[in-house]
Amino acid sequence: METLHFRVADALFAVSGESRAMLKRLLPSYAPFYVKDPDEPLMCEVTVSDGAVDVEGEGAELGQFDCGGSNHGVYRLEDGYKIIIDTVDGRHASAMVTDADFSHCTVTLFGDERTREFGLGNSLMIAFAFAGAYHDILLLHASVTMNDGRGYLFLGRSGTGKSTHSSLWRRYIPGSDLLNDDNPAIRLQPDGSARVYGTPWSGKTPCYRNLSLPVGAVVRLEQYKENVIRREPLIGAFTSLLSSCSTMIWDKPSYDRITRTVEGVVKTVPVFYLKCRADEEAARISYEAITPHKH
Repeated sequence: METLHFRVADALFAVSGESRAMLKRLLPSYAPFYVKDPDEPLMCEVTVSDGAVDVEGEGAELGQFDCGGSNHGVYRLEDGYKIIIDTVDGRHASAMVTDADFSHCTVTLFGDERTREFGLGNSLMIAFAFAGAYHDILLLHASVTMNDGRGYLFLGRSGTGKSTHSSLWRRYIPGSDLLNDDNPAIRLQPDGSARVYGTPWSGKTPCYRNLSLPVGAVVRLEQYKENVIRREPLIGAFTSLLSSCSTMIWDKPSYDRITRTVEGVVKTVPVFYLKCRADEEAARISYEAITPHKH
């Protein structure tokens, strides 16, 4: 077995497999996050091994975990989980067995090279999300735009225009750039502040930047005939952020930790609700409302 190390959101994890060359080939978007010979504790370890995990259901079936349109079956084992990961068109891509806190995972890959790449990437994203729950990390469905040294997160259900709103900022708001377009991470800092991080996971838009910034604001989007923005009260802010986090509600320990982290974030980060069209005015209204000189 050979091992690669990666650091995302200031958290180190290891991936082991038959060769480094094979792992690097299957993990092209992870290259900016590669760490050589680290000397620090690991958040989680993932071992890739042929034949170690099969694709049969095992234990109590808990439900489906949605990963960007592909549903993955989740089963409770005596001390952890078994997760069967399928492609959007229903082909088996990987199967993983984890311990209770996702700090140790074993993965078997299936299919052709592209399917195996999908399976390993999704396995690592799930391992990171739920191991990270115990380290004040949230993995979110959001698009993040950078401006003036801060990161602004646009949240919403699939199809509400998160990526479009980010692109409108880049078009009409000077100094704007994309940090991540699908799965950024927020980490609550020891001083109570929050930072947003680029990750190796960015959906359909390839944007894998090993950067982090203070969170400037969070904006929940909804398509509407007019452009209207308001700041969310604390309970609305909590609900908006939590609903965009990767969670397994049936895993109470990680869910409790995630909700605690969300509570910490919304105490210091302003959260807004934007009903909008996909136009220049929407970008300018949100920019004027959420940037620091306005609150």
